[in-house]
Amino acid sequence: MTRILILSDYRGTFYSTARTQYGLCTMDLDRITGLLTRAGFEPEVIGFADLDLSDDLRGVPVLYTSSEDRGLHYKSWIEDLVLALETAGARVVPAYRYLRAHHNKVMMEALRAQLFPRDAQRLGTRTFGTYEELADAALDGPWPKVLKSAYGAGSQFVARAADRPELLRTARAFSRTHDHAETIREHGRRLLRRDHHPRSTHRQKFLVQALIPGLSGDFKVLRMGARYYTLYRRNRPGDFRASGSGDFDFYDLAGVDRDALLAYAEQVADILGTPLTSLDIGHDGDRFHLIEFQCLHFGTVTAERSSGYHVRAGQAWQYVEEECDIEAVFCEAIVGHLRRPVPALPAQPVRSATSRPTTR
Repeated sequence: MTRILILSDYRGTFYSTARTQYGLCTMDLDRITGLLTRAGFEPEVIGFADLDLSDDLRGVPVLYTSSEDRGLHYKSWIEDLVLALETAGARVVPAYRYLRAHHNKVMMEALRAQLFPRDAQRLGTRTFGTYEELADAALDGPWPKVLKSAYGAGSQFVARAADRPELLRTARAFSRTHDHAETIREHGRRLLRRDHHPRSTHRQKFLVQALIPGLSGDFKVLRMGARYYTLYRRNRPGDFRASGSGDFDFYDLAGVDRDALLAYAEQVADILGTPLTSLDIGHDGDRFHLIEFQCLHFGTVTAERSSGYHVRAGQAWQYVEEECDIEAVFCEAIVGHLRRPVPALPAQPVRSATSRPTTR
């Protein structure tokens, strides 16, 4: 049997799900180990703190969870260990770069620029490590623009700026890092030394990108192995943001052709190359836009509340009506991924995709 390592966090939780177990947001690890065992694997569940990096883990599949702890202190430690595992030759699922991009929009945009260059060019994204860098930058393209903190979910720390003054005010608030003591020390240095190069007290990284016009909502597509789950999220009232609105529709896709949406999602997910993918996709009436993506530790409401899933059948898409068993679907996706050979070459960047709205 093939050994497979499963790393859980300090609370004994694994991954993210809409259901709770013992008051925690977690999948059922006992069910996952049982399902993987029946699939011919030998799963071993341990906590991150019990991981022995001196073991020979070359080629060993490793499944792991992430964290969205305040300040991302615990996630930073997880990143250290997963990078060490990948460096040692373990087959971490997903790859470390996708862990780094989880809850980190700056890293996600860096990956977008590499994997989806045409999409990145349309958004014209710029990332900044300090407020001062933005203040000194000349920004191209039309207004309004969207400002996003690197961190936050459910549209937290995402704002629209109509002009440069509003952008600078919002960026100053989003990037603030200083406390009272640091402010006093920095002010003293400026008084004592005429040649002092001031340190920024606004060092929370953030990004600025073009606003996609004409969006009344977006589409959440979950790829779990061969299965695709979809829903449409309407924008919040009087707002340009759909994430976190809670206004879902699993059936009506606002006139957008479902097959075209699924084909675009498949193209994006294939390039990411991960067994589990959460995609936020917009449609402006002419073409699709990849708004954001995550490859682990994302919400699974789209799957768990769906009445079925879509699967490719040749050149067409087939809908299968079925209540989602999230642990079974998770394991099916992982097993299918691990049984495929590791690709020798990276996938080609995604091409532009368009579709025509339909009335169905």
